[in-house]
Amino acid sequence: MNNTFDLHRFGNLLAFDGKRYFRNFGLTLAILCGIPLVGWLLTLIFGFTMPTLPRWITMYILVMLGIILVPAKAFGDINLSREGVRFAMLPVSNLEKFFSYLLFCLLTPVVILLASWGIDSLLTLLPFGGFTHYIRSLGFGNVMNDFFVEISEMAGEDITDAEGFDVLMNMFGSGYTYSFIIGIIFNVGVFMFGNLLFKTHKTAKTLGCLIGISYVISMIRQLIFITMGKSVFMNPETINDISTIADLTTSTIMFNNIFETILTLGLYIGLFYKLKTQKY
Repeated sequence: MNNTFDLHRFGNLLAFDGKRYFRNFGLTLAILCGIPLVGWLLTLIFGFTMPTLPRWITMYILVMLGIILVPAKAFGDINLSREGVRFAMLPVSNLEKFFSYLLFCLLTPVVILLASWGIDSLLTLLPFGGFTHYIRSLGFGNVMNDFFVEISEMAGEDITDAEGFDVLMNMFGSGYTYSFIIGIIFNVGVFMFGNLLFKTHKTAKTLGCLIGISYVISMIRQLIFITMGKSVFMNPETINDISTIADLTTSTIMFNNIFETILTLGLYIGLFYKLKTQKY
């Protein structure tokens, strides 16, 4: 049964894990989703306007907090000597355990993102408060464009007509959207893996490992780009040429997306193997 998948059995496991999830993480989830209301109340109390970009950044931070917290808070006992035995003895396959664990951890940032965006949009509908513009899209490029439009309105001058503005906005296009998505999936996997690997101080230890791993990966990427001659630091005379910078940025984004996709696939294969061979 270790590598089989039965839909009825999986449904029962989802119900079981769902109860544990909401018991251990439900309140935290509600607080994270409701943070935009706090920001709106601050604008109402102190009488200022909050542009879309800082609100989008706040939503991104909330998503990251959800990713960091959910494995240890909702499923923190699945590798412990005593409590983990109950998890190990569940009458389901390892594949079903893996997909249930993955589903709840992946859905958490999605729920936080959509719920906080929905609350933000509802608050923007109100004729009072400091949310005067909608976050029309969750893509970074569109948010940046809307932010510059808002700044133009405040300054009374259209800075979106500036030379190179369109090129700059294209740099924050679909490539960054994919980077955002694959980055979320990768980080979810890292904290899921850390939850299985460590028995105490799971979140802190995983965060420390992630910082170290990110540094090493960043060095590897820089070395590859220098070898390929794609680093702007190898051609400092082009640093003021926005078209050249845009080309280099596009190449960087494309390489990063491919690199991180391969890394993410390897991470989830390792995660399944760790869950399958977990010792108590």
